[in-house]
Amino acid sequence: MKKFSFILILLLLSTLNFSLAEKTVLIDKYHDTDNWWGDPEGTGRVLFQELSSMGFVSKISTMPLSDESLKGIDIVVLWNPNNPLGQSEIDALVKYVNNGGSLLILGSNDMDMIDPTRDSINLVLKNFGIRIMKNGTDDPTNRKGCSCTPIIHNLAKHSINEGVNSIILYKPASLEIKGDAIAIARGDNDTFSIGSEPIGGENVIIVAIYEKGNGKVAVIGSSFIFDNGKIGDMDNKQFARNLFAWLGNDSSLALPSWLLYLGIVITIFIVYILYLKKIGIKK
Repeated sequence: MKKFSFILILLLLSTLNFSLAEKTVLIDKYHDTDNWWGDPEGTGRVLFQELSSMGFVSKISTMPLSDESLKGIDIVVLWNPNNPLGQSEIDALVKYVNNGGSLLILGSNDMDMIDPTRDSINLVLKNFGIRIMKNGTDDPTNRKGCSCTPIIHNLAKHSINEGVNSIILYKPASLEIKGDAIAIARGDNDTFSIGSEPIGGENVIIVAIYEKGNGKVAVIGSSFIFDNGKIGDMDNKQFARNLFAWLGNDSSLALPSWLLYLGIVITIFIVYILYLKKIGIKK
């Protein structure tokens, strides 16, 4: 009986640990001088409510990025920064990823991101085979509303795209990849990007990732995909859950919270049935 009770406790603890795992997400506001993007109480409210249900804890940083500020952080989010990163911040972010941290960058098109900011972000990303290009993307046959809201359905087979058929973004910049970087979402035959670096078709990459060991980088060419106005469109919300679960190195986090609690109930029920059977055998 004691042995059985011990097993029951272990099962319950492991299930609770599965559902209540916490990861810390750092939202950089130091480079958001407009104080607009990614605020858990503002434009990012819906996203961070969703992440909270998955066990993520959000933390806002209004200081320059450094080795010290990145300690204990699981995921760093740069959400459309509008002033450049300093060299020490670039070095800190590269070191952070190489040491096993996860970095998410939500970029923007050539009209909404100034050159010095894009250049500084690309100095980080060049270490991981990704570059934000100077352009903006449209798709004449797959869009919703204006010509600047392409619907992207050409998705790679990856856990980030599990249960996702399409995502919608506002005029995303396309990405250039090389080396070990992987395209997660790209255009189709008539997608095109215009600007200083025009490109078309499946060469238009909208989401790209890099992974080495536990270090991970994800880049999305649009800052609007996860804001309150767009996260509920198409499969953006599931895409967000999958992406943060991947960045958090735990695919179980992508499961809906109700499913995790259901798992707890089922585990308790199974253990209870086994307990009743054990008593019956003794009798």
